[in-house]
Amino acid sequence: MKIKAFILILFAGGLLLNACQKDVDIFVPDPGQLNGPDTSWQNTVTATMPVSILKNNLSQEPVYLDSITVNANIASVTTPFGIQVNFPPNCCANTSGQPVTGKVQVEIISIKKKGDMIRLNKPSTWNDSMLVTAGQIFIQLKKDGQILQLAPNVRINIRYIDLPINTQMKFFIGEEANTQRFNWLPTPTPSLDTIIMGSQSYELYTKQQRWISIATLFDVNFTTPKIKVSADIAPYFTNANTVAFTVFKDVRSVVAMLPDLSSRTFTTGKLPLGKQVTVVVISKQGDDYYLGYESAVTQIQAVNVLTQRVPVVPIKKSLPEILAYLSTL
Repeated sequence: MKIKAFILILFAGGLLLNACQKDVDIFVPDPGQLNGPDTSWQNTVTATMPVSILKNNLSQEPVYLDSITVNANIASVTTPFGIQVNFPPNCCANTSGQPVTGKVQVEIISIKKKGDMIRLNKPSTWNDSMLVTAGQIFIQLKKDGQILQLAPNVRINIRYIDLPINTQMKFFIGEEANTQRFNWLPTPTPSLDTIIMGSQSYELYTKQQRWISIATLFDVNFTTPKIKVSADIAPYFTNANTVAFTVFKDVRSVVAMLPDLSSRTFTTGKLPLGKQVTVVVISKQGDDYYLGYESAVTQIQAVNVLTQRVPVVPIKKSLPEILAYLSTL
């Protein structure tokens, strides 16, 4: 009998250990949180909040750095990721408008993968309208650490391959004033920011620095039925510690799921129906990171229901594991 009892104790202990192991990746509140996890949403998100730290940690990747000599000759930079930028003679000026010559540093970032749109928080949306992008590019010029501007009447030339070419593409610039919501806007100077479509490449002429994108509206028919998508997640995933995105499978498009204080949800704008998507949720809780994702097809689930809720259960992952997942999108 004693042997049987001992075996039963060992068996029960094994079950308990296995159950604990299954729960090890589920969010557990800190011991000091007597009332459970923090479920509060914030009217203002500050730089010290976990979500801001999360965004910074996701976006950490070296910018491609090069340099040109600004003088009476054309200067060019060709990146390892296939972007060529040509700078006209005497192309730079300081913030006072005075000409700048000599060695100038060039910073370039290129985004073509949907995971990088999430990582760098650059969703492909114009206000609440979904864009399909042929690439997002960041270019900035500096000398001795000071940001430069392009000289008057100067446009830089950008060339890169992207297939298939879409002749409906338009020129967009990044709106960065709202640090919590990056947005793309049509260029206010279409005669100066132009696109030439080749058989396999795009050629751009622009006076813009920082973020630009070649993109087109996915659906120009604003009367087509659409649906919003919301992440159905536990209440301790809040705007103070979490970001969420909807990723489209068959087009290069990522839509941010914006935090709504009144409903305490992360929700997209109106999206086209019948599209395969993946809802991605990333969170920073204390020193831990959480990742959840769930596939769905956008659809109207009931009459007069304007939002499709997609259940997502984030589990604990390391930051490298999250970055590895994003690289697969």
